Amino acid sequence: MAELKNLSEIEYLVSNGLGGTSSSSAIQLNSRRHHSILSISLNPPVDRRILVSRISEKVYCDEKTYLLSTLKTANGFIEKGYENIVSYNFYGYPSWKFKVGKNLLKKELLMLKNRNIVLIVYENVFGEDLDIEIIPYFNDRDIHSNTLPGQLTLNKTVMKSNYLELKTNFLNTIFLKTNGTLKNFEHTLHNVFYDVENKRGLFAYEEIYSNVKINAHMKKGDKVYIVFSGNESIENINIESEIKKEKERLNSFKINKVKTINKLQIASDTFLSKRKSTEKLTILAGYPWFTDWGRDTMIAIEGLLIENKKFNEAKEVFETFLMNLKNGLIPNVFDDYSGKPGGYNTVDGTLWMFYALYKYYEATNDLEFIKKHYDKLIEIIKYHVNGTDYNIHMTEDGLIYAGNKETQLTWMDVRVENWTVTPRYGKTVEINALWYNTLKIMEFFSSLIKVDFEYDLLSEKVKKTFNDTFWNVEKKCLYDCVNEFEKDSSIRPNQIFAVSLPFSILEKKKEKSIVNKVFEELYTPYGLRTLSPNDPRYIGIYTGDRWTRDGSYHQGNVWPWLLGHFYEAFLKINNYDLESKTIVKELLYPVSIRINDEWGGTIPEILEGNWPHEKRGCFSQAWSVSEILRIMKKIDFTE
Repeated sequence: MAELKNLSEIEYLVSNGLGGTSSSSAIQLNSRRHHSILSISLNPPVDRRILVSRISEKVYCDEKTYLLSTLKTANGFIEKGYENIVSYNFYGYPSWKFKVGKNLLKKELLMLKNRNIVLIVYENVFGEDLDIEIIPYFNDRDIHSNTLPGQLTLNKTVMKSNYLELKTNFLNTIFLKTNGTLKNFEHTLHNVFYDVENKRGLFAYEEIYSNVKINAHMKKGDKVYIVFSGNESIENINIESEIKKEKERLNSFKINKVKTINKLQIASDTFLSKRKSTEKLTILAGYPWFTDWGRDTMIAIEGLLIENKKFNEAKEVFETFLMNLKNGLIPNVFDDYSGKPGGYNTVDGTLWMFYALYKYYEATNDLEFIKKHYDKLIEIIKYHVNGTDYNIHMTEDGLIYAGNKETQLTWMDVRVENWTVTPRYGKTVEINALWYNTLKIMEFFSSLIKVDFEYDLLSEKVKKTFNDTFWNVEKKCLYDCVNEFEKDSSIRPNQIFAVSLPFSILEKKKEKSIVNKVFEELYTPYGLRTLSPNDPRYIGIYTGDRWTRDGSYHQGNVWPWLLGHFYEAFLKINNYDLESKTIVKELLYPVSIRINDEWGGTIPEILEGNWPHEKRGCFSQAWSVSEILRIMKKIDFTE
């Protein structure tokens, strides 16, 4: 079995498509306050609450006691079930095998699609008779908080030998069903410790509570089931039928001959969620904390949905954001609780939508969908030309100018109180590459629909001005940002989009020079750095409190999603020939290894800029998965 350190840093997550999840580490140690057996969304996909934090598991055989569960408190490890793990596997759902005396015990955990239900199965695979005792620890709190002493009370409204209903003082109901025997049991766990929160400089302790335990005797081949539900009765649930149905659903993603691609296809499904406010689908940006962001969604939709031929789902996601269009902008983010748009402070999210719609049309030839929303697309163009919120407007030279010293409107958007960490107001390189592509895409759509596009000459003006404005003669690459005060020559990855996007704004010679520069100063096997290590502002680690972490977020950290566009640019300048595809395949091997061995079948939000590039931020990020999956499919990646 892998060493404790390695297993404890592998995380898993299963989701229900409603904003609900079950997640932990591979050793079943909750290292984040977001980890749980069952968290549900009260207003899908937001207002997320943890109802079942963890379970303690003991097995009695050979006159000895063996632990399956792992727990850490302020006093260190008080449960060391990881010592008995002999195998761990995640292929859509987590599965463990434990050696307990002469017995091999198997455990599986699944979450049902579109229901707030988690099922856990224990099987005595071989060996002698044994007894198992399971203690569930309940909660009812926001996923971003911690339960303190005295905050939670539980009231048993129904208690039978194999069925339980608990009402919390926050008015949620927890349901439990088992084929074991329920018994009254009172226990409080004090000072449960979350390692990751402690490293992030956050309060890392909480108190959780149990008032019941489950006992069962298991002969060889016997199975014990436990089902948890939030606000949905499960007294009549057919457990074996539901398990079979969910496993069949997950197996439907395993259609590729490449294991890594299958795992990423399964991971891609976890980000898709229903949104109550629109009654349509949306994409969650990352786990464990992000909701649905406009920019992330429009970047991720190609790899997550379009490449997986989920075209109806893609249309619903587009309409979730188009329904909330305001002054020519899609929402930047939806609020964590109300589900309403939380702000429109993004200049690139709306432009990425045009790119995504173009990719949707390429895959489907669905002109009716484009026609349906064409007027809104024209409205967006007009707002950008004439000016809209956040000082987003087209200048006389045809380029888009956005923001001021106080705003953060691009994807490098960190702002800590009054500190703008990466000021990028004015004319930014990727925004204007996207603007040019948006205009070309609208020319294309207009010709298909056979209507006149009143800005059909604008793209050529933008192309010329872009080259004049952004080309850095000295460094033979592009300036990152240009405003009335300076031309920012920082070597950042944003210039790669001027090459990777479908409509070329540069001549081939310049494109090759940009790819070479980005490879030389920003490339790692796991993503692109956000700032060159040669820059004195470069920060290669991501740790500490919020100020320290956010100060390095876009100042050197590696972002895996950028690899997709880097490899796209590399392939493009080499005319997508066999040699370039072979090179990209070889370069993707390190990512593939980490996806399978360290990242739990998914891809994190960021990694540290310095070797060995430890994962940080969200452990599963939509656009990371999307872009690596997209490029792997494009080159027919093999392991």
